[in-house]
Amino acid sequence: MNIFHNSAGTIQVDHVERTGFYSMINEHMHQGYELYYLFSGERDYFIRDRTFRVKRGSFVFIEKEELHRTIDAGAPKHERVVINFAAPLLEGSGLNGRSGVVTLAPQDQYKGEALVRELIAEAKGDAPGRDMMLESLLKQLLVHVFRAQTEQLEPEAQPSALHRTMSEVAEYVGSHYREELHLKDVAERFFVSPYYLSRKFKQCTGFGFAEYVQLVRIREAQRLLRETNLKMIEVAERTGIGTIANFHKLFRKMNGCSPLQYRKLQRTLPASAKESSI
Repeated sequence: MNIFHNSAGTIQVDHVERTGFYSMINEHMHQGYELYYLFSGERDYFIRDRTFRVKRGSFVFIEKEELHRTIDAGAPKHERVVINFAAPLLEGSGLNGRSGVVTLAPQDQYKGEALVRELIAEAKGDAPGRDMMLESLLKQLLVHVFRAQTEQLEPEAQPSALHRTMSEVAEYVGSHYREELHLKDVAERFFVSPYYLSRKFKQCTGFGFAEYVQLVRIREAQRLLRETNLKMIEVAERTGIGTIANFHKLFRKMNGCSPLQYRKLQRTLPASAKESSI
């Protein structure tokens, strides 16, 4: 594994070159931010409720706790780097990126890739001042990417009718997660068979339908636990999870702790410490 961290654990660099077909199977959302760069190949990248085609020279920025997943786009080889970093590294920068694909102008691509390769080389080494240099290079790269993002139009999602339909399904889940959401009923609403919806939703988003519903509900539960004083049963009801037993079981499975432990942790840590996790 080519995964490297700075001493504080606030920056993680994961550089991989794959020769076969691959679709992401974990890391659905993070407490910190993510910057993805594709050196070669093509990938489909699902963000929240839309799928984008990512090609060489493209950056993808992912905000905190944003649902996302990379998917095989039919090309068997690709090389990419994923940089996860804690929120405080953006504080005071005056920059605000938004989740999405950022394609640099041709004249800017060389500089962007050069910064990425320098950052990877620094992460893999042990030269004096390594951590300071990593943070400096990352901030330069973020400035470069965010400036480009402010100047570009909103990138288009995959244009096929299939991807549009699956995006509509994801949007529907995002708006109706409080209700009972059964595959059969949603398939009927979109005039397709349950088998077709199950297979195509997985193909286009990387998520199983039930898995995506659970993730949307848990993400909302996390927000309610952080920002409100609602009782656990109320959080379970407002997120559509149902019984308190199911809520505890699902939350622990996806977060590694109980809802109560999550709330206490979020409220006992100072703001900077809460956001330091990647």
